[in-house]
Amino acid sequence: MARDRLLWTIITGTAILGLVLLLVQDSSTEEPVNSIWSSSDEPDPLAFECLDHTGLARHDHVTLKIFVEGEQKTIPGEIGINSGVCNQQGENMHTVHTHNDQGTLHIELNEASDVPLGVFFDIWGVHFDETGIFDHRVNETHEMRMHVFASGEVASEDNRVTTFDAYLLQNGETIEVHYHAI
Repeated sequence: MARDRLLWTIITGTAILGLVLLLVQDSSTEEPVNSIWSSSDEPDPLAFECLDHTGLARHDHVTLKIFVEGEQKTIPGEIGINSGVCNQQGENMHTVHTHNDQGTLHIELNEASDVPLGVFFDIWGVHFDETGIFDHRVNETHEMRMHVFASGEVASEDNRVTTFDAYLLQNGETIEVHYHAI
């Protein structure tokens, strides 16, 4: 009887340790799963719209660059394409998506409408608002700045914006998000 109890204690302890390790490993990955999720609020309804390249009333492009502590992060290709939400034959793209890892956001709609930047992050499945980006949060030692400018310009105080996820995407713009120590 004592041997059985010891055996089951070892099995149970090993199983619990395995589960803890899986949870820690899963929460430490910076690359998100391609799903609809926002850590700041409810996903924007536009994040659930699916379409193809036909009958578009809007097809714009915006360049997005993200810097964390001075290091530019890669925005993966295929975000918002063949996701868990948009995966039907033909209608396999979200209203904001990427085709490659160059940071070009494609904004496509069947009806003309404004699209906030937060829609892309909802589709990507990562946190982004005035409180931070990815797992990085604004606090007494770190800040986040966002700059929006036309091609050929550079980030400056003159083109700094504070609307973050509510910023409405405009064709041809470059958006830079910088998270860094103060």
